[in-house]
Order: sequence, then C-alpha cells, then structure tokens
Amino acid sequence: MQTTTPPPDVPGWEVVRELGRGANSTVWLVTDAEGTQAALKIPQRRAAGPVSVLQTEMRAVGDLRHEHVVRPLGVVETDAGPGLLSEYHAGGSLGSLVRAAGPLPLGQVVTVLVPMAQALQVLHARGVVHGDVSPGNILFTVQGRPALADLGSSRVLGGAEHRLGTPGFSAPELYDDGGPGRLDPAADLYSLAAVGWYALTGRAPSRTASRAPLPMILPEVPGDVVDLLEAGLGEDPQRRPGAEHFAVAAYRWADPQPLDLYPGAAAEVARELPTRRRAPTVSRRAQARGRRRRVLTGAAAVVAAALAWGAVGFLGPDDPPSAAPPHADARATPETAPAADPGAVTGGPAEVTAEATEEVRAAVAALGPARAEALTSLDHGQLAAYSLPDSPAFAADAALQQQLADRDLRFQGLDLRTRVTGDVTLQDPRHASAPVESRIGPYRTVSSSGDAVAASEGPLVERLTVHLRRTGEGWRVHRIEP
Repeated sequence: MQTTTPPPDVPGWEVVRELGRGANSTVWLVTDAEGTQAALKIPQRRAAGPVSVLQTEMRAVGDLRHEHVVRPLGVVETDAGPGLLSEYHAGGSLGSLVRAAGPLPLGQVVTVLVPMAQALQVLHARGVVHGDVSPGNILFTVQGRPALADLGSSRVLGGAEHRLGTPGFSAPELYDDGGPGRLDPAADLYSLAAVGWYALTGRAPSRTASRAPLPMILPEVPGDVVDLLEAGLGEDPQRRPGAEHFAVAAYRWADPQPLDLYPGAAAEVARELPTRRRAPTVSRRAQARGRRRRVLTGAAAVVAAALAWGAVGFLGPDDPPSAAPPHADARATPETAPAADPGAVTGGPAEVTAEATEEVRAAVAALGPARAEALTSLDHGQLAAYSLPDSPAFAADAALQQQLADRDLRFQGLDLRTRVTGDVTLQDPRHASAPVESRIGPYRTVSSSGDAVAASEGPLVERLTVHLRRTGEGWRVHRIEP
C-alpha cells in the first residue's frame, strides 16, 4: 500500500506495512523478534486526547477474552506518538469485502451478524457500549472468523461521551439536536442492523422516512429478515431488540455459509486464505478437502455462538415467561400446600424451604458438566440428566445436538460451569427458579476426523434465570431466561 506517511519507529517492533487509515488514526502491521504479528493503531496528532482514546479501548475490553472481540495488547510509545497494539486479523474487514465482492448471500450474512450480536451481548453485560459498530470495524481471521474491533469510541455506561461513530451506521438519536446524543446499547443495535442492511445490499441504510423497503431492493428477502432489520433500524431506541434477541433471530434466518475473503483481502495475505486457492497445481482431492473445511468452519462459527444458553432460544416463542407467584408461596403450610407426590420434599415449612433450596443449588451446579457431556457425546439420552423432556430447554439442546451431527462437528475440551448467584425462589414444592452464572471455558470445534475447524478462547460468562421442576429423579431444567 502506498503512503506518504513514513512508518513509525516502535521500540521492540518492526513495521511491516500500513494496513489502513481513517479520519483519526493510521493502523500498521508490526512484528516482534519472535515473529508475533500485531496491529498498531496510532491516532493522528491533531486528534483530541489520543492517549485517552487508547486507554478507553483498553479499559473497555479489560480482561475480557472473547473470540469475536479483537483484544488490545497494550499501549506503546512511538516516535509518532502513543499507539495501541491489538490482535492482528489478516482477513480484512467486512467493508473491504463488500466493496470488492458486492452484497453477500444471506447465509454469509448470518455468519457475520450472529457472532457480532453475541459480542455485543457480552460487552453490554459488562456495562460497555461499543459506539462504532460498522463494516470497517468487523475484521476476519484468515479462517473467516469475524471479530469486533476498535473500541476507542466506546464508553462505560455512565461515563463520558465520545465521538458519533461512522456516518450511515450511527443511531439517529446521536445526531438529533446537534449531537452527540445519548450513547447506550440500543445505539449499538441500530448500528448492527445497519451493518446487516449493508452486507445484504452493498450500501448503508437511509433514515426511516427516506428508506426504501428492503423487499423493493431484494425481492427474494425473507420476511423475518425484514422484520428484524427494520426493528433494529427503528427511530425509537426503546423498541429496538436487544443483542441476545438479535442473535437468536438472525441465527434462524438461514444456514451459515463460509465467507470467501479473497476479493477483499490484501495481496500480501491472499495466499494464506483457506477460503480460496487459485493455484492450478492443487489437486481435486485437495480442493474437495478445502471446500469441506470451508463449510465446516463457517458452520462452526455459528454453532459455537449458539452454544451460549441465550442464543439457542431456551425460552421459545410460544413459551413466554410467566410472572412468578409471590415469594410467600414458598412458605405454604402443609394444609395449604399441594398434595404430596413421590418427588415432593417433606417436613415443616422451614425444613421444606431449606432442603429444597439446597437441592436446587446442587442441581444447578451439576447442570454445566451434564450439558457439556451431552453436547460433547451427542448422546440424546444425556439430555434427560439435566433437562425435562418436552421442555424448551430439552428441545433447544436436542436441536443443537442435531446441528452438530448434521454438520459433522464435535466439541472438544468443552468445560461448562454453573452456579446459583442469589436467592432460590420456590413457587411450590415442585417449581423453583434461581439466578445463575454460566461460564463456558475455552474449547475447540472439530470434525469427526479430528480436524480442528474453530477454537473458542473463552471464557464466556452469562447471567441467566433458570426455571426448574422437581421430578422423581430430582430437579430438572424446564426453561432458561436471560
């Protein structure tokens, strides 16, 4: 890439080439003496508070390790001013891919949007708003795994405001009344919907009043795609879907397809991409293996995202949450309590509550390892060890097992831990609910032949409400709520 800006001098690092530049910063590819590559972002000297911007990005991610969030490595001093080292994603950006290849098929859009919604869900749960979700900030590894980059415009909820993001992808409320307006999670969801529109059409969406209906641009687009994107692009922030809802809905659009990154990748890295091999010397057998690996990798990215409890939709569309009865119901006397059954606890009210509470806590602690065993073995019978047959929880994990089997994928090294984080609520001796923390550790997704097709660095931490029912064999999960 030609540039009139001389490369910076970075102690301990060698500058390889310029990766790109924007209105406020230039990004360079650098490598150290051990061959480790990183991206170095140096804000323009004229930009206000460059050190503050870099520190904002470091604080926003903190100790988070998420496979779909680009991890900053630290702030370094250069002769051009302070710079931020981050993980290097050689596959280019969504913006460069769409500019080079044109609009993407729906299955490829699913491969991009679902992990991005999952990344936003994790950031929002940490109280962080990204602030600039845009095609240029969605980067790919050479294997086609997307990751959300550039948290320099982010803020912790309640903190200071920052810049307005990328024109065409920023929520309208940020510009109303002269801006900058209020930056909250709903603004990120507007941007994510705008990214989806862009990936499907090749251009950013206009404001609602002047935006052509998506079916006029893409007559074949499914109605559920239109509904989700229009909801995300709504003028009223309160009516936009949350990140988890967006991930679940987009996951249902279509089967994921692997991304062909070749058109948008730099010439220097094109030969590293497994998504296309143009050399005529490659055998047909090798080409077949490459095609199969691309399909597996694309499928693994979305299946891995669906491993999160919220993404698989344990709370089905036909099973809305019911209001919990008053907590006083848990103190029902033997005269007012339901008739006893083989699975019910016995004893006085205090004994009933204490014993049942401990049983629920034990059942939740066993839930994570039991689910890991079921999803690793793909043994349908293992689902009954922790979930109630015919329940939304059972159906969701049965569907995930089937998706893995259909795509010839397996989880390897899957470690799930679950624990109760607050008070257990007993609606009656057979129904309980509890706030739960679920932690998914690092694991790999492999094919049946043992080839690794994706890896999750983890951990992913979710906080959920688990609803359980008591059976003759103990407490079992009925449904999960975010």
